Order: sequence, then structure tokens, then C-alpha cells
Amino acid sequence: MKTVRYGMEGYDVKVLQYALDRAGMEAGDNDGIFGRRTLRALQRFQREKGLLPDGMAGRLTWAALFPYITGYTLHRTERSEAVTVPLDLPVVTDALPCSHLVTGLMAKGLCMRYPDIRSREIGRSVMGRPILALSLGEGESRIGCLAPQHADGWIMSLALLRFLEDCAGARTTGGMLGGVPARDLFRSVTLHMFPLPNPDGVDLVTGALPPIDSFYAQAQALAAHYPDVPFPGSWQSNIAGVDLDLQYPTGWMDARRERFRAGYTRPGPRGYVGTEPLIAPESRAIYRWTKQYDFAMIFSFEAGYASWFQAAWGRPCV
Repeated sequence: MKTVRYGMEGYDVKVLQYALDRAGMEAGDNDGIFGRRTLRALQRFQREKGLLPDGMAGRLTWAALFPYITGYTLHRTERSEAVTVPLDLPVVTDALPCSHLVTGLMAKGLCMRYPDIRSREIGRSVMGRPILALSLGEGESRIGCLAPQHADGWIMSLALLRFLEDCAGARTTGGMLGGVPARDLFRSVTLHMFPLPNPDGVDLVTGALPPIDSFYAQAQALAAHYPDVPFPGSWQSNIAGVDLDLQYPTGWMDARRERFRAGYTRPGPRGYVGTEPLIAPESRAIYRWTKQYDFAMIFSFEAGYASWFQAAWGRPCV
């Protein structure tokens, strides 16, 4: 995180306000504007943590704030062993718009608080952001959950992560899921989750990608060819202007003809199928993830991927 100070605006300020509120500092509305109330909350936090109360969120202040984003802190024992100490906070909330950074921190928090959750990087986006897959359970029956590939559907990424946290919590505490003991369920089932398939596009939509970034300028130039689509709030594609849900081999030529007739003939905020199937690195990562596991069922939010999965495996995608 970059240094944030009084008078600044933007997504980094929203993250600061979010963390301060979770620390009990009452930073006010999470509006991304670093005003006097946020300044007072930050200085109070710095004093309580023994930091210089300079009202700037720099490296040391962010380090002190990160536990309130990830939901855990580390305690060193007398033998210098690191023990994870959960905070009395959920890891996942929808109080902060999604981004690749916050999703990564939440994923880390889930893995640290619930060691049964496993995380691995299965690809990189156009901008080089890591694309993560999470899993829970050890059962032979594999269930997949794919968050929306369309960037403007980012709220469902948080909903899926919240569901994963609920599942892990129930398993840890001996709770029930759908009337079944969670521990028994996850002995027979493994849940695989793809929480953020389009990290660059989501950052564009939620404001985590600043307008001064060259990728933002590139996307804005592509969007100018489609003036009827509000920018950046209705952006669905990856940052290079390829609609990821139209990238799968099944029916790709039919989708191309249909979308070209509708006017989506070049990269832009939605509807462009790309020059060939799986040309986008994000869609290739999803493709490899799906091919790796013998899924009994997939939960997906978009039709293109569902059509390919059902055609390739003949199994339900709901």
C-alpha cells in the first residue's frame, strides 16, 4: 500500500477507512475522502499502537492496520514460534468494494484462521495480478464455485468468500450445513472456489485502478468506441477488452457471429469474443482449473462457461 495522507482521495483511502473502522476508530463514512474525521481516527490509532501520530498511513501504520483487514494477528511464543490469533471480526465483509489486493488479503486471512482452507496461484492476469484458487475439504466428490468473470459482478466474489468462511467456521466448531454436520460433509466433499477470475477488470470497476494508470487509459480508449456503455462502472471484460465468458471453445464461432452482428467487433467493455478461444490469460487459468478436477457439479454465474462445461462433461452447471 502506498502512503496515504490528509486531503487524498481514492480506493487506498477507502481501505484505510475500512481498517480504522474495524479497529474501532470510527473513521466515518467509507467514502474514500481523507478528511478531518479520518485524520483524527488515524492519529488516535497511531497513538494507541505506539506509533508517531503524524496522520499519515505509511509502512509502519499499514503493518499495524493489516490485522484488521485479514482478521488475524501473529503472537510469538517464548520459543519464537508464530501462533495465529484470530480477531473478533469476520475475515470477509462487503463493507469495502472488491479488489485484487483486498481479495488476496482476505484469502490469506482465511487460510491463516482456517488451516483447512488451501490457496494456490493458478495463473496471472493481463496486468500480472495473481489469480487464486481456494479449496476446503478432502472428499472425493468435488464441487466447483466460479465467481463472475464479468467485472461488474464483483459483489458475488465477496459472497462466495463469505460462504467459504461460513463453511470453514462450521467445520471448525462442529456446526451444521444444510442439516448435515460440516465435518462429515467435508470428509466426503471438497469445495473448490475461484473467487476473482477477472482481477484487473474488477479493479477498474471499483476504483482500485487509478485513472493515472496506463491500463486505465487503455481501457478508457477502448470504451470510447462503445459510448452507450457507462465507463468504468459497467465494464465486464478483462482489462484488454475481451469478454472472458465468451472465450470457451464450445460455441465460440456462433458467439462470434452473434456478437459481431450486434456490433461488438473490437475490444471493449463487453461482448468482444477475442481473436480465438482462450486467448485471454484469465480464461486459460479458468480452463486449466476446470480441466484439473473431475467436478461433480459447478456453480457458475455466466452462460458461456456453463455451456462449455456441460458440453464437455455432461454434468450440471447451475
